[in-house]
Amino acid sequence: MAISCLQNQKPRMKYDEYRRQGLPITGSHIESTIKQIHRRVKGSEKFWSEGGADALPQLSADYLSDTEPLPTFWRRRQKKVTGQRHYQTAQ
Repeated sequence: MAISCLQNQKPRMKYDEYRRQGLPITGSHIESTIKQIHRRVKGSEKFWSEGGADALPQLSADYLSDTEPLPTFWRRRQKKVTGQRHYQTAQ
């Protein structure tokens, strides 16, 4: 199985070309980011709704964005806040 996997990926394994272009040849940066996200989302005593967990990567991207969308988000959110927390009932 490993041999066939390597043979199937051979056209993508142009490491010398990637190095010349200054591209990373490892997935460690992505793996590290995924590990950080998992720690933040799936850590001990953390419970998320599906929508809340889905929003975390978007909020992180917004925080890092050059367009700074978070101030606008918080202004709009403040106008909608009711002080009530909405829980879903088990069905």
